[in-house]
Amino acid sequence: MDDQLADMVARLHPDAEGVDIADFAPIPGGFSRETFRFDATVRSASGTETLPMILRKDPPDAVAILQTSRLVEHELIEAIRANTSVPVARSYGAEMDPSVFGEAAMIIERAPGNGLTSDLFNGGRDEDQVDDVCGHLCEALVALHQADIATIDPNESLSDPRNVGVDVSSWDAYMDSTLEYYISAYDEVSYDPAVMVLLDSFLTLRRTKPRPLPLVPVHGDFNPANFLYADGKVTALIDWENSRVGDPREDLGWMMMMDTLSNTSVMAHPADKGGFLGYYNELTGLDITVEEIGYFILFGTANIAVPVQSAIKRRQAGEHRELLHLYLLQPSAHGLAGMGQLMGYPGMV
Repeated sequence: MDDQLADMVARLHPDAEGVDIADFAPIPGGFSRETFRFDATVRSASGTETLPMILRKDPPDAVAILQTSRLVEHELIEAIRANTSVPVARSYGAEMDPSVFGEAAMIIERAPGNGLTSDLFNGGRDEDQVDDVCGHLCEALVALHQADIATIDPNESLSDPRNVGVDVSSWDAYMDSTLEYYISAYDEVSYDPAVMVLLDSFLTLRRTKPRPLPLVPVHGDFNPANFLYADGKVTALIDWENSRVGDPREDLGWMMMMDTLSNTSVMAHPADKGGFLGYYNELTGLDITVEEIGYFILFGTANIAVPVQSAIKRRQAGEHRELLHLYLLQPSAHGLAGMGQLMGYPGMV
């Protein structure tokens, strides 16, 4: 692996006379990609530089939960870095030839900052920074949502990244086509009678659509685990693989749900702005309500439930023997119950 990494880093630095790889190690956590940290020392005529890096690699197709492109992710990160104020780690490049690393992969900067965002809450060591960090996080999200779609996605790769027939020509077209994707995918996810709550959620979403808002670039996995911070500022938003064109309330809904599950309180800050939603509304003028966010909690849960439940069904059908997909049964059981709660099922509290 060191040799392949050295070769790729050398290709990304044409003036390099040599590259040394050190401290290659897996990064724990995350289900969809395999990630590894390493340092690359690049030697050239102008001197020697050691770069902290991450290898982000696809799993084998048979066991992948999300079918996403490392090239699209690379191009998106670099477009955001070049054209917005959103803090992101540099993406050096993507290698789509699976013969190099075993599967398609990308190399990104290992950005500075603390990834243990729990340190901001519940008496954590950085609790004094929480209002500043969450305020900056909100400003970063607004900058993303206000970015010109054509500028950061000139190839329209984010219009339908799963290639499932999503139509972003208008808000109604987006919602209708996305909900049709959920509903039509039900046969792919129905491995147990309990999963029928998914179909009910899809139909409920179709029946209770909120008011339309302009479509924007959304992060797609905006949650307390996907940013780094230091000295009261967000140093990087990370994990862009589920990004797409969508409704801005999707990111807010996902954060609100994951904030609760993570035992953090991002949505309560900055306190002097009425919390995250209050500050977001101040910056955007959208006047988004908590009730609207509730709808998009269910919408976002459905968005991730389709590929996750499909992966579980493939494991149960014996298509592979990955342990991870059996493990996913545990959070899925709680998630399905949570969807019932969002729809007001009796006894769900």
